[in-house]
Amino acid sequence: MELGKIYKEVSVYEFHVKREGDSFTVSFEFSCSGEIINAKLIGVRDSDNLCEILNANRLWVEKAENTQVVFGAFTLGVSHEYFTEVVFDALS
Repeated sequence: MELGKIYKEVSVYEFHVKREGDSFTVSFEFSCSGEIINAKLIGVRDSDNLCEILNANRLWVEKAENTQVVFGAFTLGVSHEYFTEVVFDALS
């Protein structure tokens, strides 16, 4: 998954969540324009919106503008019927 790229008409095939201390690692696989893409979000602290990834129509990753951010340096944008954000520390 590339920073700043908007993936449209996605279909999420696999979705895994692993607890690691006080945060989660979320890995998922999706297709976009016939291409299979893997993403791994490290340091997710709020698990409330994670299931929204499964319903995504569009996905994108943005880096926080504040360079002093300790937690939540990245945001995964998820769009389907409405917009949701998942904040995390690193993308792998």
